[in-house]
Amino acid sequence: MTQQTNSLRLPEQNSVIMVGRLTRDPELRRTGTGKAVCSFDIAISRRFKDQATGEWKDADPTFVPIVVWGDMAERCGERLKKGAPVHVEGRLQTNKWESTDGTKKSRLEVIASRVQFLSIVRHESQTQAAAIGAKPVDDDSQPNTSFSGDEDEDIPF
Repeated sequence: MTQQTNSLRLPEQNSVIMVGRLTRDPELRRTGTGKAVCSFDIAISRRFKDQATGEWKDADPTFVPIVVWGDMAERCGERLKKGAPVHVEGRLQTNKWESTDGTKKSRLEVIASRVQFLSIVRHESQTQAAAIGAKPVDDDSQPNTSFSGDEDEDIPF
């Protein structure tokens, strides 16, 4: 039976789509070769109906680390702020490293291929909705698509 299990071929799919709000300002940095990389975390949750009371409630949030590369990383670093709502598409990847005390660590993160800014852009006295078209990216390591946006004012986190 072990041989049958090992010979079973499953289709490979690694794709995530989520909407959430940034829990901190994004961190934009450059690799040794000058490539832009931006990191931020988003909080996502789900709503459910409490069967006992019939009320809608929010589940505890899940905090998800996001990594964006290339031109999109620069746009995220420049335009996103803590509390900004975003739509993220990408793939899961495990990031492994060794801490300064020698402990091996790892975390699951999303490598974004697309980030859409979902909030309204505010320009001095006028407010306008941003609706810039986005196209998918062929190369997962270099996302280059975005909706433009800025943060909402009264975000609780």
